[in-house]
Formats: sequence, structure tokens, C-alpha cells
Amino acid sequence: MAIKALRFLAAAIMLAFVTSAAAQTSVDEAERGIVRVVVILQTSEGRMLYGSGSGFVVAPNLVVTNAHVVAAARQGAEYGVAVVPPQGDGLLPATIIRYSPLTELALLEFRGEPDLTPLTISTVEPHTGDGVVALGYPDVDYQGASGADLLRPAPPSRTSGQIASLRDRAPTGDPIPTINHQAIISSGSSGGPLLDECGRVIGINSWHVSGADTRETRGVSTRVAQLLQFLDEAGVTPTLSDERCLSFAERMQAERSATIDALHTQNQELEAKLETADRLTRIAVVILIGGTLALFVAVCVLGAIVLSRRRTNTHAAPHAHVQHHEPEPFEAPRKRMGVMTIVGGAAVAAILIVAAGIALMRAQNQQAPQIAEAPNFSGAITCTLDREASSGAQGVADMSFSASGALCVNERTLYAPIDDAQHFRRLIVLGEARALDVLTIDPASGEFRRERYPLDETAFAAANQAVSSSSAGRGCSGEGASEAVTRRNETLMRFAQGEPSQRLVWRCEQR
Repeated sequence: MAIKALRFLAAAIMLAFVTSAAAQTSVDEAERGIVRVVVILQTSEGRMLYGSGSGFVVAPNLVVTNAHVVAAARQGAEYGVAVVPPQGDGLLPATIIRYSPLTELALLEFRGEPDLTPLTISTVEPHTGDGVVALGYPDVDYQGASGADLLRPAPPSRTSGQIASLRDRAPTGDPIPTINHQAIISSGSSGGPLLDECGRVIGINSWHVSGADTRETRGVSTRVAQLLQFLDEAGVTPTLSDERCLSFAERMQAERSATIDALHTQNQELEAKLETADRLTRIAVVILIGGTLALFVAVCVLGAIVLSRRRTNTHAAPHAHVQHHEPEPFEAPRKRMGVMTIVGGAAVAAILIVAAGIALMRAQNQQAPQIAEAPNFSGAITCTLDREASSGAQGVADMSFSASGALCVNERTLYAPIDDAQHFRRLIVLGEARALDVLTIDPASGEFRRERYPLDETAFAAANQAVSSSSAGRGCSGEGASEAVTRRNETLMRFAQGEPSQRLVWRCEQR
């Protein structure tokens, strides 16, 4: 037994490394791998449905279910087993290839090639209070249905709850590690998977029990450690995941943190590029100034050489024996004036270029990020409802408010700039209306727009959680207030899905 356990542990560790990338990571995707398991009895009068349960795909053409679901099929040749996928053409014949009544598990191989997704099995230890989902085909969903109805493809039933307790024994007293949970199951659910909130298998629904006095019911599932050992002995390699399933709020927080980190990285990259551009600009200015000064010096030297040669030629002329044409009286001063003009022009150009370079460098040194202002949109503002541009505007009237600074409304609500500070936005979660309001102001045109998106219970809870974790509150002052509102807006915008249920547009102007 010790060697067997070590072999199973080594195989489980190896599988965790090989198949840690889950092919399926949601309850909706897991539904595509759930099947109804049926036992068919062949009689002289024809085929009839003898019993049914649930199962799920663990590998191509392989289904796991409870041993008691297919136990009757081992009684004689007149019994057969088949699986009914959630969609497709219908019944798929199957064969029992491994059967373990001690662990209450059976492995079936079906024929045919439907698109059935193998479920991912979680190797993370479950905890009391974790959310769970049960999938299967309970009989309570098929009251009044005929046997023929149960042989037609249909999507599985879904119930949810929390883990109530973890036990080392099954309700039968057998030493089978189990999970007691609040997801409702009944006859027909046997063999279906118990999933975490990410759609990974953490158990196999095998029993449902009721309290002797309270009549309170519990679902009982076999833990996946038993399933993994069963599959290892059968030589089956399932898809495993060793990642902890995050709650919806945790996923929202993780996505928010990832978004903030990505923005921070982008800001750092942009800052580095700006520093590089600034450094290159400074180098270019220095080169320009240096080149200009060098040119000025070169022109001065050239002018000095020309004047020197002219003066030398003038003094040497009386001693020459060759007859030369005598220069005009004003020829030498005219040439000197031309040279001086060139030198003076070069000097003026050098001074202008150097002054421009110095001014540019000073402007770069003094440059600092400024909070975007809302030009021409401050003081008392009056807004008239544009009913033609609005929808769902019944009972809505004109309005007025005050604005100041970087678009602080009524001295308590700060709007953050978007679209290069051409528009300003604020998102608000409404408790009583269970909705998200997206408020946008265009200072240039004076348009004030409000779009309302309804939220379901899950999205409303997540949005409230996002607001609670945000550092942006009421008030317009404080360091980083505008950045905090921007982050809050970005987090909440993901809940603005589809078309808004109401759109209101006002035309505003200063009084």
C-alpha cells in the first residue's frame, strides 16, 4: 500500500506540472462536458430505461460516474450502458472499463465523436465556506418525463451553495474522504461533478442526506484525491490545475491591480522616453550652439585672413617692377566693408541662435505636469435638457450647478479628464436604482451627458466593492485626487455593458 500511495503521489505531482494550464476555467464551459449516464434493459418487448445518473468527461471519450449508477449493468448481457451528451444527436453507447464499488467510482468509454470538453480537476485543498456548484441531471427536474425524454440531449441542471464541512468518511461509514455542501442534489445527480466557482472539479456528487430531526439536507461528494488515484490506476491522464480559485471580488481586485500595474509600467516607459527625448534635445541644442559659435569664429578668421592679404598686397605694390592697374581710391574700403558685413551678419545669427537655444533649455527646465483645467466652464452653470438627443427623459427637468478648478462640481464632486482633457468624466454607483451612472462633460461645447447602466446583483456587489477599495471620495482637494478619480472610473467602466437604459443630454452655459 505504501508503494502504491507513493506511485500515486508521484503521478499526481507529474500531472500537475504537465497539465497545469487548464483547458476549461468556467462553470459555463464545464457544462459542455456533463453527460447523463443511462442503463438500458433489452427485453422481448424492446428497449427500456432501467436507471439513470450523471457523469462528466475526464479525457477524450472517457466519462467518470458513480459505481452505483451503473451497477445494474453488470448483472447480465441484457443490460447496456450509454451516455447522453448535453447536445448533439443523442444516445452514445458506452462500456464500463473500470469499476470500484469501494470508492464508489466507475469509468466508462463511449463511442462516437461529439464535441465534449474534458473538465479540469483542481488539486487545491478545499476549505469550509468556499463557494461550490453542482452539475448533473437530478430527477426533480424531470417530473412527469417519459423514458424517451431522458434519452434526448439536454443541458445539465445547476445548483450552488457553500462547503459546510469536510469529512473523512462517507455516509455509508466507508473510509472515503468527502465534502458536505449546501448545493442541492437529488437522485439522478449521482456521478455529476462538484465544481469550485472557477469551474474546476473538486468532488463527485455521490450521496444526499437529511437530518433525522431537522430534515435539513446536505449533498455529499467524494473528494478528488480519491478520483485521481482511481484514474491513475486506470492509466488516465486528466487535466489538472493547482491554482487557487479566486472569488469574484478577488478577481476584480486582481484585475484592478493588474490594470494599475500596467498603467504604472506605461507611465514609467513614457517617462523614460520623455527623459531620453529631453536629453537628445539638450544635446542637439548644445551642438547647434557650438556649431554656430564655430561658424562665427571661422567667418571671423576668414575675414581677418582676407583683410591681411589685402593689406600685404597694397604695401608690396610700389616695389614691384611689373606694371599693375592702379585700384580705385575707394576699392579697399569697399572690400573691408563687405567683409565686416559678413562677420556682423554671422555674429547676429550666432547671437540669435544661442539666445533661442538658451530659451528652449530654460523652458524645458521649467516645464512641469499641470492638472487639466476646464476652460470657459466655471462659475454658475445652467443646463437645458435636450429632449431630442435624450432617451428615457420622462419627468427629467433642466438643472444648474457650479463648477470650478479642474472641473469640480458643486465644490464636492471632481471629474477626471479623458480624451486629452477635452472631456471630463465621473462614474457613480446608485444604491437604490442598482445602476451605474456615467457622467460626461464637454466644456468646449457645454454638453453634459448622463448614461445609466442597470446592474445585476453580482455586478452591483462587485461595483460597490470597487468603490469601497477606491481612494477617490467626495471632495476635490488633496494630492492625487484627479488620478484617484481616473483609476476609479477605469475600474467601474467595465460594468457599463451594452446600451444604456437611459441617456440624458443637457446643453449648458455660464450664467
